[in-house]
Amino acid sequence: MSEPWFVVGCGYTGTRLARALVGQGADLTITRRTAEAVEELAGELGARGVRVDLAEPATLAGVIPAGAIIVVLAPPGPDPAAEIRGLIAAAPHARRIVYVSSTGVYAPGGGAWVDENWPLQPTTESGAARVIAERTLAEARISHVSLRVAGIWGPGRGLVDRLQAGTYRIVGDGKAHVSRIHVVDLVDVIIRAGRSEISGAINVADDDPAPIGKVADELAARMGVAPAPRVTVDSVSREVAGMLTADRRIANRRMKNELGVALRYPTWASWATRPSTDDGA
Repeated sequence: MSEPWFVVGCGYTGTRLARALVGQGADLTITRRTAEAVEELAGELGARGVRVDLAEPATLAGVIPAGAIIVVLAPPGPDPAAEIRGLIAAAPHARRIVYVSSTGVYAPGGGAWVDENWPLQPTTESGAARVIAERTLAEARISHVSLRVAGIWGPGRGLVDRLQAGTYRIVGDGKAHVSRIHVVDLVDVIIRAGRSEISGAINVADDDPAPIGKVADELAARMGVAPAPRVTVDSVSREVAGMLTADRRIANRRMKNELGVALRYPTWASWATRPSTDDGA
């Protein structure tokens, strides 16, 4: 396949996305904020690498191929609106922008199922920044879509790993529902969204947003490790508390029905049935 892809922010998810695209024969450009880091990773992946920092519009000049599918994985900086406007200005001939946002843009759910029409009233700074970025992107004439992604887990990153290390803590009473998505499924969603014409916002989450205390306790029992201790909400940062106590059950109907996604990891129980090193291959 010869379609050009341009991945802004090639970290945990971006590296796995890049590997999948290279495997499909895509013409790929990846970016990171430092030249040394992106050169090393590009050489490892067999892709083109350029230094890009969305807070520095000059780094975008002349590096985005015509017809590119742009995937924005970099977290928003201090001026999300300016960053997105700079990206749009640097990509007049791009085909599409896939902005990887967060379910943190939503108001707390109180245990309700939250679809894409739920009020945008974030309780965290990162959520507020994502709302600004999404609204700025909505001004673009270029085709675009915002993926509102639940908590990402996968090899080396997830509840199982932290329970094994004894570092996981349950914030509050543990009754809040937390939605997650495996990085393998997220990569599939990003690629499908990039090749589609779907617009607006799409929730990206698995099928089973169970109360986090129940999940942690059951996993610890299955693994034969000590249960995670409960800690008070005021003992963690506002950002962490906002993420883990919002009590949202993220509805993924649009992701499945319009993008045709079949989840490889549809439930939290997958965490205990596959090793933490499984990258979904």
